[in-house]
Amino acid sequence: MRTRLAALAVIGLAAALRIWGLRFGLPHTLTRPDEEAVFAIALQIFQRHFNPQFFDWPSLYLYAVGAADVLYFNIERLAGRFTYEYDFLIAASQNPGPLFLIARAMTAAMGTATVWLVYRIGLKLFDRHTALMAALFLAVVPLHARDSHFGVPDIAATALVAASFLFTARYWQSERSKDVLLAAMFAGLAASAKYNAGLVAVPALLAVVHPREGGWRFGPSQIRLSAIMCGIAMATFLIGTPYALLDWRGFLTGLQRDTAHLRAGHAALQGWAWRVHLTSSLWFGLRWPVLVAAFFGLASFIARDRRRGLLVSLFPLLYFAIIGAGQTAFARYIIPIVPFLCLAAAYGVSQVAQMLALRAQWRMPMVAWPLAILVAIPSTLATIRIDRLLASTDNRLIAAAWIATEFPDGTTLYQSGAQYGQVQMQTSAGNRRERYPRIMFNEETGIFTADDGTAASSPAVVVIQEHPLTYSRTPESVRRFLNSGYQLRASFAALDSADPRLVFDEDDAFYVPLDGFDAVARAGPNLMIYERK
Repeated sequence: MRTRLAALAVIGLAAALRIWGLRFGLPHTLTRPDEEAVFAIALQIFQRHFNPQFFDWPSLYLYAVGAADVLYFNIERLAGRFTYEYDFLIAASQNPGPLFLIARAMTAAMGTATVWLVYRIGLKLFDRHTALMAALFLAVVPLHARDSHFGVPDIAATALVAASFLFTARYWQSERSKDVLLAAMFAGLAASAKYNAGLVAVPALLAVVHPREGGWRFGPSQIRLSAIMCGIAMATFLIGTPYALLDWRGFLTGLQRDTAHLRAGHAALQGWAWRVHLTSSLWFGLRWPVLVAAFFGLASFIARDRRRGLLVSLFPLLYFAIIGAGQTAFARYIIPIVPFLCLAAAYGVSQVAQMLALRAQWRMPMVAWPLAILVAIPSTLATIRIDRLLASTDNRLIAAAWIATEFPDGTTLYQSGAQYGQVQMQTSAGNRRERYPRIMFNEETGIFTADDGTAASSPAVVVIQEHPLTYSRTPESVRRFLNSGYQLRASFAALDSADPRLVFDEDDAFYVPLDGFDAVARAGPNLMIYERK
């Protein structure tokens, strides 16, 4: 009973860390890149356009968000807010915040559920103390907690990976065919949420041909069971992503584009993704005590129990090898292996605690839990710092509110940098509308243009971004015309961009750091607002 209550407390902690700051950046729709793509495709599905015509991701998560939007519409229709679907679509275009929150709440729920799944896996593979420590580590590590706030597929895919591996661990104990077939089913669903998450089927296949006892088995029963597993995994993948078959040309084109993108790099071009994930994504996304404990735990697990060690380490090693074999290294890409690293970290802490307890002649839990809490503290503190930033008012919203009060509708506006760091002009209710005609600038010709490409006069207002991310670069030609014809009206500081402690995901246009929180007051770039003299 004490263990169950402790597990509930850990799950409650996980939920709190994933709900705090869930409204991050809204009504700005680009504070977490890729959410806008999920929003747009889910609305297409709501309108019964079931072919997403987008295969950079598989479509299970997109269908799930679309189904949630349908449910939300029907609840609001019964409440009298909407009469027709058209009313719902108009409201969504004016104020997409509620639909973003629906997707984010789904992700937060899946992230919390993953903590419970890791606890269940730990009970199957280890003991209750190790299982509880693994759940605690996953509850507090910054990368998993951070991305559990956003309506993108990575966390949902990770939950399905954990579900698949839980049934693999059950099969390892029982050798009941039902368990391994369920593992295959969830592996297919995981692949339908994130293509390479389907690699979690490999440990299940290993458990069939290399069980807990005895040698390798390649008899007719193993071959038949493996074939059924592959068929189930393929079927569940196609249930979640049916247009991989119905629109196979588009599907293959999307896969080729994905592969080329992983190899070629995205924004930072920092070198091989293996190195970036080890030295940044995992180092700061787990914090070094958990990561070191995970490496020690994996090594000692394989040394002490080769079969179980191989079972636990196979998926993260395969996944890491594939995801690292390119130049694109978004931190969120590595999330599917985080539950396995937390399991390994818990095992490593347990092993150290056993050695210390034997020397001191104490009970193992008396040593293990203080040690586990020490390991978890840096991760917990980092997650709390990230959540505080997510819960604070984004700098882009502060600047947008100031512009709306200082300049009348129709004022022409130019903004430097990529759209992710730019302000979105909104009413106080969050309804988006084009209040300020957007002016573009051609760096090569030095000419201002309107949205339609026609020549335009210089803008009345210029907003300049400043941030270490390359997305906020301001061309020198823009700075030159600022010096000659504009005066600074206001500046809004979000961070000390020169602080060497700052660490960001260099590929991602996401303005919350992985480290260096003392240099950051709020999310977003520094923004300077100039007015034409």
